Amino acid sequence: MSIISFWTEDNKETGQTSTAIAVATQMAIQHNKKVLLISTYANNKEIEAAYIKPQTQKTNILAKLNLTKKVVGIESGVAGLMKIEGSNKLSPELIKDYTGIIFRERLEVLSGYDGVETTAIDEFYVSLIKKANMAYDIVIVDLKKGINKLAQDVLTISDVIVYGMTQKRHSVEEYMESRNKGYTSKMSNIVGYIGRYDKFSKYTQKNILRTIRTKDPLYPIVYNTLFSDACDEGVVVDYFLRMQTVSEKDRNVSFLNNVKELIQGILLKIDEVQMMK
Repeated sequence: MSIISFWTEDNKETGQTSTAIAVATQMAIQHNKKVLLISTYANNKEIEAAYIKPQTQKTNILAKLNLTKKVVGIESGVAGLMKIEGSNKLSPELIKDYTGIIFRERLEVLSGYDGVETTAIDEFYVSLIKKANMAYDIVIVDLKKGINKLAQDVLTISDVIVYGMTQKRHSVEEYMESRNKGYTSKMSNIVGYIGRYDKFSKYTQKNILRTIRTKDPLYPIVYNTLFSDACDEGVVVDYFLRMQTVSEKDRNVSFLNNVKELIQGILLKIDEVQMMK
């Protein structure tokens, strides 16, 4: 049972949420893991929207996959769990009653809290993640960016931190600064990824690794238009199921392989961390 936090100190767009969605979905399909994907962003339905189609776009595949049609809403998700926590009745087993089920017994999701962010909500997230870790094989956290109290508390309990950067100079420099003598310099559980990767940029994976000079694994995640559209249209499940059988010549294979490689890197880091305990 492991907590995997997707996070970055960079407030710019790194494709963090979409990468977390891709990893959670492919992991549920490819590996025998029970996964919970949690968003810690207030008033953000990006995760929910990636899996739930508009009512006018339903297809038979939902029924075939035995997916739920419920939406993870205000009272049925984090807010509902928080009320139970307030009465000291929240157990790890109860969490699944408030999640959106994507693949039964394999992938469930919790959208972010709908309301005003408070210290109490941040503290609840830490408690929720700890309890979820007792009920799921993998808890993937789409963690609020930056060095804030919530991020620090969740990173402390995380088995692996999946740190995102872009191919922009400032992003590479910020990662290098953080790993060499900054906030993450003493952390040994970092797995890096380069979001929205463009192989024609001069900041290639090889060049970045040569520049930052750390032992961190670093995985490119190429930008994929069809995946982006799938997230927007609520058909991520359909997209990934189709991708499992595409030809090696298909233009989407690079993206799928990137996601698989990142997952493998995360699982290897989990094993490495567990051996050190």
